[in-house]
Amino acid sequence: MDDKAVKPKILVFSKLFWPEGGGAELATYLIVRDVLSKYFDVIVVSGTRKPAPDILRFCRYIYWDILRAKYKPLEWIKIFASMDYVKRLIKETDIIYLPSHTLIPMAIIFKRLKPNVKIVIHLHNYQPLTYTSVVLSNREPDLATDIIVERWEHDSIARAMATGLLGSLNKVNILALRIADNVICVSKRQCELILKRMPWLRPKIHVVYNPPPPIPSIEKRPSTTPTLLYGGGSSTIKGIHILVKALKNLETRRKTQRLCLLIIYGRVGEHQKLIEVLRRLNTKVEILGRIPYEEVLKLHRITWATLFPSINEEPMPYAVLESALLGTIPVASRVGGVPEILEGTPTENYLFTPGNIDEFTDRIESIFALSKDYLLDIGVKLRGHMLKLFNTEKIESEIAHLFGSVLN
Repeated sequence: MDDKAVKPKILVFSKLFWPEGGGAELATYLIVRDVLSKYFDVIVVSGTRKPAPDILRFCRYIYWDILRAKYKPLEWIKIFASMDYVKRLIKETDIIYLPSHTLIPMAIIFKRLKPNVKIVIHLHNYQPLTYTSVVLSNREPDLATDIIVERWEHDSIARAMATGLLGSLNKVNILALRIADNVICVSKRQCELILKRMPWLRPKIHVVYNPPPPIPSIEKRPSTTPTLLYGGGSSTIKGIHILVKALKNLETRRKTQRLCLLIIYGRVGEHQKLIEVLRRLNTKVEILGRIPYEEVLKLHRITWATLFPSINEEPMPYAVLESALLGTIPVASRVGGVPEILEGTPTENYLFTPGNIDEFTDRIESIFALSKDYLLDIGVKLRGHMLKLFNTEKIESEIAHLFGSVLN
């Protein structure tokens, strides 16, 4: 694209923006900063008051408090009530980019207000398949799944029943996908699961890996006592209950030996009883709660392995990607995009069947038997594999092409 030419205008609607949020928000931040800002005149609209400061050098940023609504239906109602403001926002826009799953229905509003605007939807989860956006590894996505997930994650029967009643609203997301111009998936497995239910999406759905996060080069110094890192907080979906059972198994096998140091970070609150069980085991447990992203990366200096016992078909978990880029072995369940990015590496041997406690226990125990030299060697090979797979130039080219193609 000629730098002197007027760049097409792209409007990014993201409920949250980095450093708020998780993997989807980190990916959006990197895509806006490192890709879209090179080819487009970018405006970001988000519910985050204080975005990453450097993003302001690459785009215009608008804080919209309506996007702070806690529940999706309430958010949708507020947006529909703000049609005049939305119309002004999109008046001069060529492309609208929707990377937030709660905002997918806005595509319908945009097309109604401006029929010729192009829309790109980026799927970082399974919102088109379930109201909770979760697909469990051991069952088909359905209304019962939504109820189970809400009950597990929020420990609230009332909220679970409300989700059951609202599940049919998810059809509006399917309608939004029908009118989108391009849809991006972040792994082959995610795309496969979505196309299984929506084969009509095939002509416009594309798989592009998320940009790798900027990972510092750290000098690995594995601790004397095996140190394991777990970033799922108290989430059942992330596998806290599986972790508890696996550590109990390890204690049965090694009755008199202090096992390891387990560091837990992330959302800690619900299911506190499971956290308390961990504290009573013959394992030193440090619970850090939510900590800055930079602090998470520093923890990998001493870490032997990252534990990822998720039971969700994780499309492309940044926790596994970051671990691999930092040379830390992921002991992970075979869910979503995990197997495809670790294929061909020595860490394939540390994957396990989702929900299988014995397999998970075996993999953790095998980590304890490794020498520090082998840990360092496998870390170097793993990092090299990931840097090749997540080639930034290739990913930038694919993303730029997908956005540019909708204007042709």
